[in-house]
Amino acid sequence: MGKDEFLALECITDLLKVEQVIGENASQTSVVRDVTLPGRVRKIAEVDTTLRDVKGRVIENKVIVEGVIHKQIFFVDDESDKLKEFTVADERFVHFVDVPGAMPGMNVQIHPRVEFVGHDFIREVKKYRDEDVLATGELDAEHKKPKPKVDSLFRQTVVLEIFAKVTESIQLDVVVDVNGVDKNNVITELLKVESVIGENASQVSIRNEVEFDRPARKIKNIDAQVRDIMTRVIENKVIVEGVLHKQIFFVDAGDDVVHEVSLDERFTHFVDVPGAFPGANVQLHPRVEFVNVEIDERDPTRGIQTAIIDLFAKVTETVQVEVVTDIIGASVRKELLKVSQVIGESSKQHNIQANLTAPAPVKKIAGPPETRFENIETRVIEDKVVVEGDLVKNVFFVRDSDRAEVMEFEVREHFTLFVDIPGAMPGHVVQVYPRVEFTDFDINHEDRTKLRQTTVIEVFVKVTEHVQLEVVVACDVGPTPSVTIYIVQPGDTLFKIAQRFNVSLEAIEAANPQITDPNKIFPGQQIFIPRR
Repeated sequence: MGKDEFLALECITDLLKVEQVIGENASQTSVVRDVTLPGRVRKIAEVDTTLRDVKGRVIENKVIVEGVIHKQIFFVDDESDKLKEFTVADERFVHFVDVPGAMPGMNVQIHPRVEFVGHDFIREVKKYRDEDVLATGELDAEHKKPKPKVDSLFRQTVVLEIFAKVTESIQLDVVVDVNGVDKNNVITELLKVESVIGENASQVSIRNEVEFDRPARKIKNIDAQVRDIMTRVIENKVIVEGVLHKQIFFVDAGDDVVHEVSLDERFTHFVDVPGAFPGANVQLHPRVEFVNVEIDERDPTRGIQTAIIDLFAKVTETVQVEVVTDIIGASVRKELLKVSQVIGESSKQHNIQANLTAPAPVKKIAGPPETRFENIETRVIEDKVVVEGDLVKNVFFVRDSDRAEVMEFEVREHFTLFVDIPGAMPGHVVQVYPRVEFTDFDINHEDRTKLRQTTVIEVFVKVTEHVQLEVVVACDVGPTPSVTIYIVQPGDTLFKIAQRFNVSLEAIEAANPQITDPNKIFPGQQIFIPRR
């Protein structure tokens, strides 16, 4: 290729707004505690373990992960042979995942998984309960004292695997086409990535009355969480619906005993995201910024609650772009792009039908049920994703009586479905977004406690894999050395970088006159790597 051909070289660029992958890592942690089960336990039959309210926070080179472990233990009672259930008090956990290069302010995705739950029997615990003695009058004949009740003490071990992925939103001009050169010399790669449309944050304020079941002297503390978040993208906006769940712990004005009251408050809010459109993807990160309850001085059984929730929304769309990775014989500048490439995405509808029994005769259904998805698990096999989970519904109905009371009962339904994703393979990353499309109930007129329920759910699945690719970001006119732009990582030195790219230290120093002290480079700094 001659010099005139180089002068005619024209590189056409496109602005790519993507999530640059800084790093990812998986780490295990064990949560060990003692659990006392009521009565003598013959065996533990099953443990239903779920992770709730899992959050990640990025600090330098690490991600702090916090969450709650919720467990229900099903065991066989040794005396009655009956299967019983015991709900363990929620346990908070905190763990660190090392992600070199992570810095505060970057984005983080957390994928936790329960790997193992085990229980080791320690000993029996004998307890004397006055109320049991008064009720039964049972005495131990040998010692002439109340007959003790026996509980079982177990040591419980929960092993968690926590996967953390740290990304940074970047805007990068990449070369997508080249003129003035033989197309056989242009090497391209088809990328299917998430292009960032926009992001924004908005605050929602919730103010409401609180009723205590007795006079309150002061508020001890408030545990507030945002639950059941649903999002919908419209033009230039993201509509957010959710529930603010609060547990308010207060001190009784009479005997100084601490009591608790729970409240659920639904809210609807919108976040302005210019450029957003229906059908775009959205990530939402809610955070309770402030919550307070002021007790009414004139009526201490009432209070005014104020809560402020910060809603951060990021809107993206899946785009396919053919990027130039090299131009044979030409001088180009490159940058290392680490992204999640989309393998495929699809949605599937699934019908869930069940015969339900209400706790009382039903006159009519009182509005649509409250629904939520729990225990969602995915497994990637070749060209398919297996999705399993539980659909939980709170059904409200009007009782068939003169008083026409509104009652409620809960239904949990398990589902399994397959979603076809050509190209999907074990090891790929899966994201699942389920939603309820339709629910209907038929009342049995001969027995109005019997209902036939039909629910249609839609499950959207996206499969991605992580790729690392050098892309051309600019073309230089004339046969000058190619350049790669490298982002300094923690622990890097110029000598290590020179070894990694197989160039001399002197060549790197010459290409980077802005570095006045070769011993002082910092993470995030751009270094030009000459390529000959």
